[in-house]
Amino acid sequence: MMTQPFPDPVHPDPTPGPDRPQPFPDPVPTPKPRPVPGPPPRPAPGPDPTPEPQPGPLG
Repeated sequence: MMTQPFPDPVHPDPTPGPDRPQPFPDPVPTPKPRPVPGPPPRPAPGPDPTPEPQPGPLG
């Protein structure tokens, strides 16, 4: 009688196969609702952004 060199793994192979069907089918993609067109959002009021300092000449 031939014995298996390695015992069966405790955790089964998660990859689906012909002899191991997928436990969960692929979810059906639901169409996303189209956004309702409307006026553009107003910018938040606040102070003007300070310009980034320009690097001085290297010398």
